Amino acid sequence: MARDYAKNRGKKKKSGASRGKKKSSISTTLLITTILLVSGLIGLLIYLKWFQINPAIPVKDKIISQKALSPKEQAAKNQQDKKGLDDEVPFYKTHKEMLNKTVEIPLEDLKLPEDEHKYVYLMPCGSFRESKRAEELKARIAFLGFESRLNQVKAKSGLWHRVELGPFKSKRKAESIRHRLQDNGFNYCKIWPKKVL
Repeated sequence: MARDYAKNRGKKKKSGASRGKKKSSISTTLLITTILLVSGLIGLLIYLKWFQINPAIPVKDKIISQKALSPKEQAAKNQQDKKGLDDEVPFYKTHKEMLNKTVEIPLEDLKLPEDEHKYVYLMPCGSFRESKRAEELKARIAFLGFESRLNQVKAKSGLWHRVELGPFKSKRKAESIRHRLQDNGFNYCKIWPKKVL
């Protein structure tokens, strides 16, 4: 097939140079913006460091201090400032007063009241409708060296067989056993406190 080269003679192929100019203009703009932001941040930090007004000195005192004061007037002003600071900030002597004192608590106040309720802690690990499944869980717990018991509980939905460990006298003991059970895959054991009358 014949090509007409006369039509294409006046046209030149576009090179990738125009695309390169767009990239360089974007990078130049980004560079200038970054330089302006960094210089603005440095200027702000310099302003905050050296040109900040001291907030401890009231404006009235600044105006007075700009005038030339005689040494007597300056000494009188310094004493007034010291008196003003002493009046504003009280000095507490609590630490010095409490240093040599002792606190005595009567033994009656240290004892627990007689009517204080004591607790024991139970740890149910599962409830099943079928006693066979409850016996299996009890056997698996026994393989770890812990003794559990089966309790039959009547509910609205029927009779349930609960596998329960305890009672434990301290919560710390119950927690340590529960953590050992969790390490071996028994993740459903909960600790319930029960009042002892």
